[in-house]
Amino acid sequence: MAVCVCCFLLGNLRETRAQIGVLSPYSALGVGREVPYLNARTMGMGGVVMGLAGHREASPWNPASYRLGVDTLSVMFDIGFYLNMNGLRQDVDGQTLRNQSTGGGLGNMEFYFPVFKWWKMGFYLLPYTEVAYSTSDIRNRDEAHIGLTQMVHEGTGGLNRFGWGNAFGWGPVSVGINLNYQFGSIEEVYTLTFKNDSLTSGAAGSHVLTHTRLNGLAIDVGLQYAQPLKHGHLSFGASYSLSTTMYAKRSTLGSAYYTYAAKDTAFFKPQRKGEVVIPGKLRVGVSYDDHSDWLVGVDFTYAWWSQYKEYGESYDYFRNTFRVAAGMELKPNYQSASPMRRVAYRIGGRYETYYADYGQKNLDGYALNLGVGIPVRRSRSMINVGLEYGHVGRLQAGQITENYFKIGVGFSSVETWFVKRKYD
Repeated sequence: MAVCVCCFLLGNLRETRAQIGVLSPYSALGVGREVPYLNARTMGMGGVVMGLAGHREASPWNPASYRLGVDTLSVMFDIGFYLNMNGLRQDVDGQTLRNQSTGGGLGNMEFYFPVFKWWKMGFYLLPYTEVAYSTSDIRNRDEAHIGLTQMVHEGTGGLNRFGWGNAFGWGPVSVGINLNYQFGSIEEVYTLTFKNDSLTSGAAGSHVLTHTRLNGLAIDVGLQYAQPLKHGHLSFGASYSLSTTMYAKRSTLGSAYYTYAAKDTAFFKPQRKGEVVIPGKLRVGVSYDDHSDWLVGVDFTYAWWSQYKEYGESYDYFRNTFRVAAGMELKPNYQSASPMRRVAYRIGGRYETYYADYGQKNLDGYALNLGVGIPVRRSRSMINVGLEYGHVGRLQAGQITENYFKIGVGFSSVETWFVKRKYD
């Protein structure tokens, strides 16, 4: 897509209903906007996952975490869903344009189990990117003797990630690897309407639909080190996602319609095959867990998005990105007489930059998070709820601002499958 996001206006935006993703003009570039890890527990801590090392701390973002996250005699399952509500705002020629939309869907599905004491395995399904936008550009083209025109650009779709991971380790050191199958499709619609019937041909407008299917394999490698201390442990984690080549198949169908319906025409372009290169990403993190009352962690992520390529073409408005996240959890006391103290409480936040600049100005955002974990009686299961308020863009820089509120609800369960029951 060779059109910079700085060309988009929010005029005549329409609310999208029954849609997976909320409307965001920043999902219009590349393969869409990256979806953060939507596990409800980690959402409550700002997305901190890399350094967490211990029981129930397994995360696909660091495959080395499976080894300590899953014990030798149990399996762990986690599934979650999310709801996202956002509002867009832009100041254009002294006018304030606004739009609101709501979306949601599957946040995560994860399953982990032991093979041996030193070897743990996992499978997971996660949303990877999302595309959901509707933009309009109204211009007067008198210099070309066309008059007033309106270009509406809409897109839907995104990518998902199905992964198989393995972790190995001895003592305080763990290593891991994920093999991911990434797949999905992106549909884009361009509609050009001539508002003035000033053309002798009687042209009224045109409609172009582009459908791109993508799939490919991706690899993540991870490392984790957990150092026992007198009270708790200090752990370090790192993972690297290798640059990925996605194989694409793109079909285009277009039509032109006129004042007189009898003149409508259509065209179809043969399927075009190509490649989309998604650059590598580095994640590092550190955490401290006192084993009884609380844990705290900090993550840093850096991605080389300036190396993104689509059908052999790169774009000078793509930028490398980074993210800093911090979070804390007050652990539940299962022996407490107070029901409130048997609940886990979480807080966190993050700051991040995005891979498309906006009129040669950096695009950034922040998020604030809260969460709770409610244990299920007489089981090792937990209901997790995560809340996130976020903001993207700056009106002072002429950017479209996005304010959103996200709710994540998940269910996590640990079950003992590998112990034979004994009866008296």
